[in-house]
Amino acid sequence: MRTPLNPIMLGLLAATLPVLPAATSAADLGQVIVNDATGSTQLTLNNGDTVTHAGTGAAIDVSVAGNAVRGDGVTISAGSASARATLGVRASAGGSVTLTGSTVKTLGDGQGAHGLAAIGAGSLITAGQTDVSTLGSYSHGVYAQNGGRVDLDGGSVTTSGSGSSALRAEGANAVITAKDVTVATSLYNAGGAYVDSGGRVAMEGGTITVTGNLAPGVNVNGQNSLVTLRGTVVNAANGAGASVQGGRFEMDGGSITSSGAAVMLSSGTGPAAVADIRNATLTSTGDVSYGININAKDTSATVDNVSISALGYLGTGVWLPSTGTAFTATRFDIASSHVGIDNRAGVVTLTDGTVKTLGNNAHGLYVSREYGSSATIQATRVDIDTQGDGAVGALARVGGAAVTLEDVNITTRGASAYGLFASGTGASLSARNTVVNTSGANASGLSMSNRAAVTLDNTRFTMQGAGANGIWSYLTGSGLSNSVVLRNGSQISTQDGVGLLASGGGHTFLVSDSNITTRTGGDIDSGVLLHSRSVTVTSGGVSTVIESEQVSLDASNAVLTGDVLADSGTVDVSLKNGSTLTGALVQRGPGRINSLTLDSASAWTVRNDSSLGTLNNGGTVAFAAPAGGTGFKTLTVNNYIGGGTLVLNTQLGDDASPTDKLVIDGGTTSGNTSLRIVNAGGNGGQTEYGIRVVETVNGGTTTADAFRLDSGSTGYRASAATVSLNGYDYSLVRGGNGGVAPDWYLTSDYTPPTAPPGPTDPTDPIDPGTPAPPIAPPDPVLPGNGVKNVSPESGAYAGNRLASTRLFTHSLHDRVPAYADGDTTAATGRGLWARVQGRHDSGLRMSEGRVDVDTDSAMVQLGGDVIKAAVGQDGAAYAGLMGGYGDARSRAVSTLMLPGTTAQTRARARGKVSGYAVGIYGTYYENDLTRLGAYADTWLQYGRYTNQISSELGSVRYRSNVWSASLETGYALQPFAGGTALDALVIEPNAQVIYTRYDAKDATLQGTRMRSDGDNAWNSRVGVRVYPRAAPQADKPAVRPFLETNWLHNGGNPKVRMGENTLAALPARNALELKLGAEGRIGKQVQVSGHVFGQAGNHDQRGYGGMLNVSYRW
Repeated sequence: MRTPLNPIMLGLLAATLPVLPAATSAADLGQVIVNDATGSTQLTLNNGDTVTHAGTGAAIDVSVAGNAVRGDGVTISAGSASARATLGVRASAGGSVTLTGSTVKTLGDGQGAHGLAAIGAGSLITAGQTDVSTLGSYSHGVYAQNGGRVDLDGGSVTTSGSGSSALRAEGANAVITAKDVTVATSLYNAGGAYVDSGGRVAMEGGTITVTGNLAPGVNVNGQNSLVTLRGTVVNAANGAGASVQGGRFEMDGGSITSSGAAVMLSSGTGPAAVADIRNATLTSTGDVSYGININAKDTSATVDNVSISALGYLGTGVWLPSTGTAFTATRFDIASSHVGIDNRAGVVTLTDGTVKTLGNNAHGLYVSREYGSSATIQATRVDIDTQGDGAVGALARVGGAAVTLEDVNITTRGASAYGLFASGTGASLSARNTVVNTSGANASGLSMSNRAAVTLDNTRFTMQGAGANGIWSYLTGSGLSNSVVLRNGSQISTQDGVGLLASGGGHTFLVSDSNITTRTGGDIDSGVLLHSRSVTVTSGGVSTVIESEQVSLDASNAVLTGDVLADSGTVDVSLKNGSTLTGALVQRGPGRINSLTLDSASAWTVRNDSSLGTLNNGGTVAFAAPAGGTGFKTLTVNNYIGGGTLVLNTQLGDDASPTDKLVIDGGTTSGNTSLRIVNAGGNGGQTEYGIRVVETVNGGTTTADAFRLDSGSTGYRASAATVSLNGYDYSLVRGGNGGVAPDWYLTSDYTPPTAPPGPTDPTDPIDPGTPAPPIAPPDPVLPGNGVKNVSPESGAYAGNRLASTRLFTHSLHDRVPAYADGDTTAATGRGLWARVQGRHDSGLRMSEGRVDVDTDSAMVQLGGDVIKAAVGQDGAAYAGLMGGYGDARSRAVSTLMLPGTTAQTRARARGKVSGYAVGIYGTYYENDLTRLGAYADTWLQYGRYTNQISSELGSVRYRSNVWSASLETGYALQPFAGGTALDALVIEPNAQVIYTRYDAKDATLQGTRMRSDGDNAWNSRVGVRVYPRAAPQADKPAVRPFLETNWLHNGGNPKVRMGENTLAALPARNALELKLGAEGRIGKQVQVSGHVFGQAGNHDQRGYGGMLNVSYRW
């Protein structure tokens, strides 16, 4: 039978025995009090013992250092409906209690009925695998106070009363440790772990579950108070996960899930609250909740490798509404339905993390300085993603607000969801190595207003949505200005938005070492780079239009693509240090583009009609090439300052040729501009006035040296400062050929200026008589009939052609000497022959212009008889083969007028032909021995040549082929009777017809395409040859002179097609030829002949040369 120990018995035993031995069997005990003043009492309770007490104090109450109670498997029940405040176990004044595998319950519903309570320095309760529960309000499961300590290992702590914390440590050095303990509370304000006034709670593993209203999972209050969680899971259904009101909260591993703030740092006693959280997950599920709420002055939170989620309706990841607050995060993830980080007065430092928001107007990083002097966020290597409409990636507003980004990626997906936003005087935003992508409609990459300062270093913006601008700068009042710096590799790319949008007030865009590419509807050719417009501000139901004022774009080493559009204000654009602008400049309504200035290394590509006030062109202004030969553009300026290069596309042809054009509207030009002409599909042609490329209107003027042709022009000829195309050379002439005096023209037909006539004396007045009827004025005389500037390349091409057709043309006597004297001992069989010839031709001219061509040629030709057949008694017929190689060099000189003067210059081109010819021939002699009587000769040849044309414009090679056929006949007779002085004289009239077909590949030089025309030709020759016929003298060689004269007729019409223009060559239609030579026989087998010749024809053409022939017969 078990005997209960009452307090009186335990007191007597304690006075007489140093140690009370444990009972050997389970016992039902009443209150156990161990308070031996000497501290020498140790009580052990056995497994299965129960301690029940419903009175005051504690069921087990141990005091005085050295006194101890140990229990294993003990059930402790304290309090009742009437004993509402009975404690379960209390250790005080240094006493200690150790429980394992036990249960402690307090049943009173009053306050202070704690399950385990260690009170005072040195007091200790150790519980392993022990379950503790309380029912009363403010009856804590485990309570340590003023130096008391409770160590828990396993088991559980459960409270069911309002304000009843599961673990509570109050006062200096009050400590509770818990390992793998399950903690649960269920009523109002009943926290899981609570520390105050220097108390400490340390949990490792385990869980904290609180379900009561306003019940925090962890509550930290007061100076030096500390809660440390290691791998603990906290769930707070209706309150903060961790509420830190002063003191310090530390968490490493584990998670917090709450309906309120996962971590709340608020005002408390003593120093500011601090939270240090690592390797954890924080989740807030309430509609209006925070992942971390840093809501008191000077409070701070540090997180590392932490995931924060606040996905309630207005869930915010981190909130800092108070001055002096700080949040530092590394390796973090924040997901929220509302703002990711909302900073109103603190300092936020972010490194290596992500921020994602889901709701509308749910900004990623939000800084609005509402309290104190500043609020800042500095983010490094952070990815920001917003999903909703109006959700900005990173925002700074109000003076003192600052956002600094480095290596940050921002993606927004909703409509009007700007990547970056800065607003208010003193607000600043800087981004470095940052990428911004927006995909929603009207979602600008950056929106800035009311004097915020923005600096962007190597920041890249890509906007995909309709109306999504790159940078939108706006002001809601007059006299204000915004400034933004875009530099060091920054980029802006829009699909359907303006690159730089300026609305109301003044704006300065400083762009250096950066690119801006804009599109409209995805079309890069219609994007707008800069748009200056007004903005409408509505206040109190009243709308006010704020016009733009001074808008400046200053670009240095920047690549800019898009138009500049001014609907309001005054725009100035400056391009420096290699900057390029591709787009049009457009003024509309009250908007004005005041100036565009280019330094020597910068360029503007004009892609559509443009207008502005002053163009200061120290660099290159180039009109974009017209698509398909249409779409030429006009650039209208009030004043033009030269010094650089102006590139115009011109369809070079006649006066009506379309062209890009510079228009000087009411102003002046200064400086000297190099005008580069790029042919845009023109074929060349003859002009009258010329092609106007610079026009003056409304009193505009140009200086005499304002423009000159640039050496980079299509077909530029340096010696004459002309542009050559398809046979015509164009000069740049102020006033053209009788055009408007201050305008500038390209003219290929130029009338030099003439000196005005001298003054004449006035005549005496004549009395008026009956007035004569009016005489109609004559028709105006158009300019023209001037000097046509024709390119020398046409002559070189024609010279090559004529040389190719002439090289191997010959008569019978050029191939075979006519020597025959009737010597029967001489060889008269088949033979071989070789001939060489050199000649010089001059005076060939083109039908237009003043082009002269000279040609030198040389050739060698070999042949041999293959067949000889007797014909009749004395006649014979021969057939043979021949082949040769030739070379010709032509020099073409065109006399060109220099623009604006009476001076002229000579432009030169050279032609070269080299190649071979092969052919067959056949000859019939009526008398083969004497060669008297009739003869006939025919031949057919094919020649293949390599041609070259060289000039200042460059060099081009092309191939050509020549087919030619000849038919010749003659009759040699001795008309004088024998015995007279002339009886040995032979007169041989002869005639020859030659057909030639010429084919050549096209040759293209600097845009000029040269082709042959009039390829077939019939040429003829009629002549007479006179020579003496000596008697046979077998003992010595015989030499005899000869004289031959011919009338040459050129029946061809050789032409050169240059582009669509045809220029005819003018070879002498008729010419007289005279040959003087000698023929002779050396021995019986070798014959030699040679001659010199001269030719003279109409058009003052001349030719001369010589030939040597050697033949061998057997």
